[in-house]
Amino acid sequence: MITRIKRGRARTALAVLITSGALALASASPAQAGSDDGTASIRGFLAQYGADEPTQDRLLAKYRTGGAWDSMSSSKQPVSTRSFTETDGAYTVSTYADGSIAVTRVETPDTSASARARGISGCSVSGKVYTNCKIDMWVGVVSMAFRASYNLGTNQITNAYGPEYTIVGACGASPSLGRPAGNIARLNIATQMCVLPYSTLFWLQLTVSGGSARVSWNDY
Repeated sequence: MITRIKRGRARTALAVLITSGALALASASPAQAGSDDGTASIRGFLAQYGADEPTQDRLLAKYRTGGAWDSMSSSKQPVSTRSFTETDGAYTVSTYADGSIAVTRVETPDTSASARARGISGCSVSGKVYTNCKIDMWVGVVSMAFRASYNLGTNQITNAYGPEYTIVGACGASPSLGRPAGNIARLNIATQMCVLPYSTLFWLQLTVSGGSARVSWNDY
């Protein structure tokens, strides 16, 4: 879920990384941290959420040749889904037929006394009004995030800001974040991919309706 872009020279499509902001979800394990081929964090993410090494190899090979994972489109239906809540948010982990995985998170406020004592100024809530809460998703090769303030009582999003993204295999990206409707905030990233050149649009959307917040995404 800001405009600092880093570019590198690729030995493979996966070694090119465009990034803005920090990844909010999983990171590579210590054993993978020494890898220099641009895939360590991707393998770390897939392993953390249950993909074995042969599945990782197959997915990475597919992406290198320009193929899209099932998890890169919210129009694909997962074969399994699990939801859980951690101290930093409500997570949904979806696993797809090709073995790929998507994780979405809506940050929830830490209302503990210790958090208040530390002066934490992140996501906060007053009644049904949520302020400065991070919305993010990661499929391993694509990560997107932004912050939003919204009211679950009126089903309105009052503000959306602070876009962050990481796209492995991209040469250029043009982000835009707006509110196409009063209850919707959407981050669009027009992307030019490398090695096998093509253009695509990645997007991440927060929709507030029926007194709840829902995250959706797509790659075209």
